[in-house]
Amino acid sequence: MKKIATITLIESSTGRNQPKTFTAQTVEIHHEADTVSQGADGRISTAHHPSKIFWFRGSAKDLANVTEVKIVGNNGQVFIDGALNKSYGGPRDIAGGVAFSVLRT
Repeated sequence: MKKIATITLIESSTGRNQPKTFTAQTVEIHHEADTVSQGADGRISTAHHPSKIFWFRGSAKDLANVTEVKIVGNNGQVFIDGALNKSYGGPRDIAGGVAFSVLRT
C-alpha cells in the first residue's frame, strides 16, 4: 500500500553531515514476518527480516552514504527506523524510483 511520508536519511557519524529530510514522499513498504523457531534445547530464537521499501521518485544515489533510514507518516506514526541494508540487495534504481531494504534496530 502506498503511503505519504517524511523520509530522513542519516549518514555515518564520521561524515558529520546533517541528516537529509524529504517531505511528502510516496513510499510503499512491505514487512516480512519474523521467523520464530524452537531449538532442540527448548530455547526460542527469533530472526528479523528486512523491510522492503520502494521510494517513488527517489534514486539509489540519494542513499549512497546513508547508514540509517527513518520513515514517518503524516500523523507521526513511525513506519521504519533502522539500518539501511547494503549487503543484501542494496539500493537499486528501478522504473519510477528506488528499491531498498532496512533492518530493524
